[in-house]
Amino acid sequence: MANKKAKKRSAAGFPRQAAALPLKQAPPLFSDRFHTTTRFYRDNLAALKTHYPELARRVEQCQFTSRYRVMQSLRPDGTPNLYCVEKDLLYYDNTDPLRDSEQQIEALHLKNARLSVFLGVGLGYELVHFAMDIAETVSTKAIIVIEKDLELFKLACCYTDLARLIAHPMIFFLIGASENELYVPLRNKLKGSGWFIYLRALKPLYHPSSMRLGKGYYLNALRVIRDASLLTVTDFGNCPEDSLIGVENMLANLSVIIRNPGINQLFEAFRDKPAVVVATGPSLNKNKHLLKGLEKRALIVSVDASLKILLEMGVRPHLVTALERVIAVAGFFKDFRPGELDDIYLAACPVVRREVYDLYCGPKVIVYRAFDHFKWLDVDRGMLNIKGSAGNMAFKIAAALGCNPIILVGQDLAFDRAGATHANGHMLGEKQDFFYQSVMEVPGNDGCPIQTSTVLYSFLKGYEVDVAEYAGTCINSTEGGAFIQGTQVMTLAEAIERHLSAEFDPLEIIHRHLTIPDESENKETLRKVFAKIDHTMAELEKIDSICKKSLKMIKEMEPLLNQAGVNRNSAGQVKECMVKIYEQRRNCELDHNTFQLFFMHVIQSFNIKFEMEIQAVPESHDNESSALAETALRHIEWFTTVGRLADTCRKTLYKYRELLYFDFPGELD
Repeated sequence: MANKKAKKRSAAGFPRQAAALPLKQAPPLFSDRFHTTTRFYRDNLAALKTHYPELARRVEQCQFTSRYRVMQSLRPDGTPNLYCVEKDLLYYDNTDPLRDSEQQIEALHLKNARLSVFLGVGLGYELVHFAMDIAETVSTKAIIVIEKDLELFKLACCYTDLARLIAHPMIFFLIGASENELYVPLRNKLKGSGWFIYLRALKPLYHPSSMRLGKGYYLNALRVIRDASLLTVTDFGNCPEDSLIGVENMLANLSVIIRNPGINQLFEAFRDKPAVVVATGPSLNKNKHLLKGLEKRALIVSVDASLKILLEMGVRPHLVTALERVIAVAGFFKDFRPGELDDIYLAACPVVRREVYDLYCGPKVIVYRAFDHFKWLDVDRGMLNIKGSAGNMAFKIAAALGCNPIILVGQDLAFDRAGATHANGHMLGEKQDFFYQSVMEVPGNDGCPIQTSTVLYSFLKGYEVDVAEYAGTCINSTEGGAFIQGTQVMTLAEAIERHLSAEFDPLEIIHRHLTIPDESENKETLRKVFAKIDHTMAELEKIDSICKKSLKMIKEMEPLLNQAGVNRNSAGQVKECMVKIYEQRRNCELDHNTFQLFFMHVIQSFNIKFEMEIQAVPESHDNESSALAETALRHIEWFTTVGRLADTCRKTLYKYRELLYFDFPGELD
């Protein structure tokens, strides 16, 4: 993980004194003024300024208190120890703090610690020892360092050389965050780095003293890591067949995509104009009447299920979002009179069923979700990192359009006190059984716990990430429901009075910016799409062929692999087998546009779960050879599944290529 020179420095360079006085009589060895004069502090702070500038600012501003005293240990070189006044706790064994930190890590009996999570840093000794001497031997790929107390971390920066660890790309520091602030940075790091695949090989590392100082905090941090990892896995789909539905819907909607403008034409068009996002949580019953008359004081973005509820009250939203891939979404757009939706734009993601577009009798604007298959299509319409619900989508659209503030209404993300899941008038009813699975409690907007479900909880956590990324002010005027970290809670009446005083014309802004593609543009796009489909079908056929050859290869290796656990002399041959297997996997991935941008969206749920299981394989083996053999044999499942899905996707592309041709009769002549 880092150079061993750093470890030698961390144990040296301190003034040597006589043996320390009895603990409670001893003065601090190092005064507050001395702490920040060490070369360690200067080097560590410089590293923080480069890699964690906001943390560096907080470290510099952090004032030392009387809660901690840095003292000389009995070790000959005077290595510092830490006394925690509030707990009357000497952090390390005073005879030898460095040896104590090593023994505490060894006592954890680590094995296959692919993702190592430090719960507390103390003075940094155990972190340095692990990174230098242990990490490689237990197959660590990444380290997360969580410390509850900013002051304690600053002391570690003063007395231990952490600079190279701070700069290391596979080590992430999360310091001084409150329990409510842990989720967003951990979710972003786990998802952005791909470390979530190590969830089944996660190992917590700690010194017992850190548990005495903040056990509840650190156990909660582990729960957050688990939640963030599992919700990230959920983002990638439940199974390939489920993901294929979204791809099929996109292909069925190709003609709609080509003929209609994209949300990118509206990006920043509403800079610093207010928006109201209307969802269908049960609290909408309380304040929906206040929305009437706001059409020229805010951009109103409604979710699909709220559209009829609003229109029945005489409230006309400007945009209505749709995201889910099921046929039930089409029901929200049935039975409208001709012309009733003429000035309401359907801002749908084209993973919805084609029937949604066919039934909607108003204008349309295309909104891509951040899926690679839209990058594969290469027809630019604007892409947003939308989470799991039409409500999340409405918020992301308002943010992308530059709206500020964004006011949330009916975004409960929880049941009301009577158990309702949705507002009165919802097409599917006020109490929907689907949402009652795996009920849990979360903090409510009123300060009291409120019940939610795993599905609604995933939407809630998605909102927390969205709000953290949003540069403006998000006001939660839901008047019930779950608290969304980062929002300001106020009643809708107060939000209207404070923020919706000035008039403007949202429809005029929309009309001015949106341009419908003309016939010549459509023809050029069609030619490009057909060429893309033809190339991808050919590449998918190659992938299927590679998978068939690879299965034959593994079958020939099977006798050797089955004996690997018994015959340890076969280690070299097993490694050669794995080299050949991974070479074949790389051959599948050679065409980036096909494998990563188109095909991966279909197989990613399978691929992620497969990789998570592979990371955990060494846990049940005593030697590398048998672990590699099991890994090799498990690739029978990988090549079988990937080959089958490649063939399915090729046939799917052919089917929708034919339909697209008939959607544009004569236009390719």
